[in-house]
Amino acid sequence: MKRPDLVLLRHAQSEDPSAFDGPDRDRPLTREGEASAAAMARALVPLLAEPARVWVSPWHRAAQTAAPLARALACEAETVECLRPGQLVGPELQERLQKEKNGGSIVLVGHEPDLSRLAGRLLGLSGGAAPVAMGKGDACGLGGHLPGPLHLVWHLPRGVLERLGGA
Repeated sequence: MKRPDLVLLRHAQSEDPSAFDGPDRDRPLTREGEASAAAMARALVPLLAEPARVWVSPWHRAAQTAAPLARALACEAETVECLRPGQLVGPELQERLQKEKNGGSIVLVGHEPDLSRLAGRLLGLSGGAAPVAMGKGDACGLGGHLPGPLHLVWHLPRGVLERLGGA
């Protein structure tokens, strides 16, 4: 299997917003979400090109999802403000990705519907079409070089990642 240049990873299962007494940005993963994030990390590591990097939304549930992957890759998860919900519509992220010259895979850990829309834009689809549904804990690997268009390498639903990761 080809190793992707870019991976879009939606955060794992988080607490129900109606049951959480605090700002949405602070909502944590459930216990199941934490276990899922660990299994997803184990599954993703062998699929990534080295040196892999992890860029993560500043929201708590995304940071919790990224932490086991960053540990497994022996790298720091870098907080990237434009990965927070509603921020992927501008050019900031694509410009930043175009400046990356280190090779290896970059994993973006974020939120929906932003990740699906970003995938559509990077794949060259017009009108913000979403080529894949990104359920909680799903990963989408893209290949190619920006400005693109990129191509779809794989799409792995959370359940597949959990099985690959031994959950």
